[in-house]
Amino acid sequence: MKKIAALLLSCSMAAALAACGSGSSGTGAAGTAATAAETAAAGGETTKAQAEKEETEKAAADGDSYVLKFALQNGENHPLCQGIAKFGEILEEKSEGRIKLELFYSGALGDKATTVQGLQTGTIDGAMLMSGVIADYGCDRLGVFTLPYLFDSVAHARAFEKGEDGKALLDTVQSSGSSLVCIGAYQESARNYFFTKKRVEKPEDMKNMLIRCQEGSIYYDAVEAIGASAQSVAFSELYSALQSGVVDGAEQPLSGFVNNAFQEVSDYYVLDQHETSPNLILFSEVTWNQMGEEDQQMIRESLEESVPFFEELSDSKDQEYLKTIEESGTEVIEVNVADWQAACSSVYDKYGSEYADIIEQIKNTKY
Repeated sequence: MKKIAALLLSCSMAAALAACGSGSSGTGAAGTAATAAETAAAGGETTKAQAEKEETEKAAADGDSYVLKFALQNGENHPLCQGIAKFGEILEEKSEGRIKLELFYSGALGDKATTVQGLQTGTIDGAMLMSGVIADYGCDRLGVFTLPYLFDSVAHARAFEKGEDGKALLDTVQSSGSSLVCIGAYQESARNYFFTKKRVEKPEDMKNMLIRCQEGSIYYDAVEAIGASAQSVAFSELYSALQSGVVDGAEQPLSGFVNNAFQEVSDYYVLDQHETSPNLILFSEVTWNQMGEEDQQMIRESLEESVPFFEELSDSKDQEYLKTIEESGTEVIEVNVADWQAACSSVYDKYGSEYADIIEQIKNTKY
C-alpha cells in the first residue's frame, strides 16, 4: 500500500509540474506579464534564470517582424493618407523592413465606429480618426477640440498639439481606459461652412437655414447658436441632400469639400474656420503591448519625422483646392471671425467650465 501511495504521489507531483510549465509566454510585454503571473500563481519568486528568460523574450519582441493593418477613412490621394504613407515608408526603412504598415483606404475596414471596435479588440492594428470621434469612447477631455473657434489659426493648433500640454492631452486617450494608444496627430486646415444658394458673410445670415453638421451636442449647439437648425444627414447622402435642397449647407475642410465635389452643388464657401481639430494616429493597445519598447519608440519617431512632410503637403494642396473652388464658380468668402466667435459665446457658457484648464493652456500657447 505504501508503495502504491508513493507512486500516486509521485505521479501527482509530476502532473502539477507539467501544468505549471505548459503556459505559452509569447513575446513582448504581454508575454512577459503572463510569465510573471504564472510564477506568482505557483507561489514562487522570480529566479535569476526566470529574469534572464524574461529579458530574452523582451529582446525578441524588439526584433520581431510586423505587418500592421492600418485603417483610413479617406482616399489614397488625400493629404492625410499620403502623410500616413510617408510614415509607413520611414518606419519600414528605420526597422530595416521588419515593421510595415498595410494601408486600407476609404473605410475599407469599416466606418469610424467599426474601426474603433477593431482597434479595441486588436483586429485592426492602427488607424487615423478625428479627435471628436475618440471623445465618444471615454476620452472626454478630447471633446475640447470640438468647441467652435477654439484656435486662432492652423499654426496655433499645430503649436499646441506639439507642445507638452498638447501631448499630455493626447496621452489621455490611453490613460482613459479606451484600449487605444495615441502616438501623435496630423493637423490639416480648419473646417468651414458652405452653402448652396444663399450668400453668407455674417452669422445672422444663417438664421433659419438647415445645416448638416457632425453629430454631437457641441456641434448642434454651435450651429443653433448662430440661428440655424442642425440637421443629421449621412455623409454618403450629403451631396444629394445639398442638390435636392434637403439642407441649405454643410461644413468641411478644403480637402473634404473638393475631394467630394461639393463645389458642383454649392455657390458659396465661407472661410469662418469654426473647427480646427487634429486627426489622431492611433494604435490598438493589444498590438502595442506586444511590441518591445525600442520598437514602440521607433514607431513614435517615424511618425514625428513624417509630420513636416504632411504639413507642407497639406498647405500646398490647400492652395490648389482654393483655386479649384474659385475656378468652379463657387465664391470663396473671407469673414471677420471675431463676429462668429461672439455668436457662439453661449456654447462656451455651457461647456467652457468643463475644459477651462485646457482652454487656458491653448490661449497661452505661443506660435
